[in-house]
Amino acid sequence: MYPVYKYMKKRLSFKPAFSATVITLFIFSVILTIVFYISYLIIRETIHLYNNNIEFFNKYIKGIDFSKLIKELSIDSDIFSKLSDTAFSIVRIVPLSITLLIISFVCTVCFINNLPKIKSIIISKLPNEKASFFNNVINNASMILKKFIRSYLLLYLLTFIESIFIFSLIDMDYVLVFAFLATVSDLLPILGPGTVYLPIAAVKMFTGDFLSGISLVIFWAIVIIIRQILEPKIVSDTIKIHPLVIFSAVYFSFVSSNIWVLFYITLLGLIYKILVQSRVLSPLFEISDKISDKES
Repeated sequence: MYPVYKYMKKRLSFKPAFSATVITLFIFSVILTIVFYISYLIIRETIHLYNNNIEFFNKYIKGIDFSKLIKELSIDSDIFSKLSDTAFSIVRIVPLSITLLIISFVCTVCFINNLPKIKSIIISKLPNEKASFFNNVINNASMILKKFIRSYLLLYLLTFIESIFIFSLIDMDYVLVFAFLATVSDLLPILGPGTVYLPIAAVKMFTGDFLSGISLVIFWAIVIIIRQILEPKIVSDTIKIHPLVIFSAVYFSFVSSNIWVLFYITLLGLIYKILVQSRVLSPLFEISDKISDKES
């Protein structure tokens, strides 16, 4: 947001506080609009899905003996306390979210408006050589993080487009909603889009549409293969990180069944790249650089 803030302040002669407020309000409005619209789509499609299959749901509900279920639950009194705690936590999310949103908005406005002052205060406390070093690290970090975010946005956009094509190809309803859910599930290290693809394939086979079910399983495998091939290539080429780092992040995240391992190893690679490019650290491997220099 800061480049837009500078343009509004210098070129359009807006006041700093007004520029920071406007750009922050615009970004927050866009994000909230997207979130609410997607939530609306999911709720609408869920209601529509229930209305179209109301007989199936009613048949399933009628098969449940609620009196027996209540008796079994009443044996363990802790269940009701846990349920009440869970309900209270859900209700508490709304005011906490609103408070967090307001605080985030105010802090963002203040941070954008005072970013030059913050940088100048930090630099003024450093010797001249350390000040230039600080600027170098900040600039390299900003450049690398922008490239990193762009590369992953490209991968998720690719998953979204692939999912729209696949769901449209098998003539499925609610294409956009399921494509979005498949894209969000792409964050998961084990199944990824399979969290959406495989249950739909199971439902298709259960209802007798074996061709669509088998096709979804095959397409899911193709999407996973394409992702595993392109992710190290796109990310490493964009931010010049060795593909082995990305492969390691994906592998250890898969083995540990923990998505945070993926973020942790990738973050370590990013920090290492920033420090090397800022000449804080020397590269671990310089042989390939020397060979490439001789070849050139």
